[in-house]
This record gives sequence, C-alpha cells and structure tokens, in this order.
Amino acid sequence: NNVAQELPPITSYSSVDYKGGNQSWAITQADNNYLYVANNEGLLEYNGENWNTYPSPNGTILRCVLARNGKIYTGNYMDFGYWERNIKGTLDYYSLGKTVYDEMIEDEHFWNIKAIGDWVLFQSLNRIYIYNNQKKTISHINTSGIVNMFKIDDSIYFQDVKEGVFKITNGVSEKFDALDSLMDNRIINIFSKNDEFLILTETNGFFKHNKEGITKWEIPADK
Repeated sequence: NNVAQELPPITSYSSVDYKGGNQSWAITQADNNYLYVANNEGLLEYNGENWNTYPSPNGTILRCVLARNGKIYTGNYMDFGYWERNIKGTLDYYSLGKTVYDEMIEDEHFWNIKAIGDWVLFQSLNRIYIYNNQKKTISHINTSGIVNMFKIDDSIYFQDVKEGVFKITNGVSEKFDALDSLMDNRIINIFSKNDEFLILTETNGFFKHNKEGITKWEIPADK
C-alpha cells in the first residue's frame, strides 16, 4: 500500500506582518510557547496569532536572544540585558550592560547567549560576560578571540582562536586539553551522546572524542 506523505503546513511572514526589519539573527521559545526573534529593529514577539515589535533599547541591531525562567535575554551593540513582562502585559527592558559599560571593549557587539544553572553568559567577539542571577553580579573572561560558545550537557565550552577549547565551570574558565589536536580547526558545533562528543569542524568534517581520544568520523558527506 502506498502511504501518502503530507508536508507540514508552512506559513511565511513578511516584514510587514511582523512589523520589523528584514533581517533576523536568532530565535527562541519561552515557557509559554511565545516566540522571540532578535531582529535588526528590535525584539519581535509572536504569540501564535499576533506579532509585537519592541524597539531596540539603544537603536542598534539585536543579534542574540534567549528565553529563560520568565525573562527574555538579548544582546546588541555595547549592551546586553533582559526583558520582563509588566502588569500591563507588555515587556520592559532592563540593561545589565550599563553596569559594566566603562569596562567594555570599544565597539563591542554581543552575538551569543547561553544559560546554565544560575549563570547567563553573553558572548562578544573577544569576551564572555557572566551574569549570576542569584548574586546579581557580572564578571568577564578575556580571550584572544572567540570562534563560538557551546552548551553541552551541564557545561559551557568555547573555542579561543589562539589557545584552543575552554570549559566554564561556576563562572571560571579552564583549558579543555582533550581537544588540543583540533586547534587548527574552526569548530562549528559540538554534540554530546553516550559519553562521547561529536565535533563538527568548518572544513575537515566530523571528529569524535571519547575516553580513547580523538578519531575522525569518516562519512560520504565529508567532501
């Protein structure tokens, strides 16, 4: 018997529909299933029926967004912070970056946000700012330049362009020497399964890391 294959419904929204800029950078879903999008003109909110647009706090492009525990964290040019719903049902913005503005690098943009435990991490091209939700403190990690930041199981990892891969534990980074043999590769993503890392590089395909070390995962897609 032939079984019909049905395509899932796809709805396309134009910038006129969502009332924002024509370029978006990241998307996240909150606990209430609302969608939030980091957009050129600000934060887009979609409840499944209607779109709301919240202008960027300082008029610059929002490049990253993460919904967590009732807050919507965003990062943009020279600022990062969170949005929280007020008694009117709309979102108010609270800047965290303003408390460390004088310490920021000139023209610093924020590109990535990860959360783990009491920590929320905001990544620029050369630093990771670490916000502790409980203590309301912010510290930062300096690097030679960050390729990417990954959340794997209960840990945060990042690749320094000169030094290799680091692991962040309780707000402190330490070298993850196990991946030193991949230092010449730009790591695009890392996945974890069955006590093994699967590492995707930009130009050399996949590698596996386990207790036996690093091995190449040879697959037809490599070429």
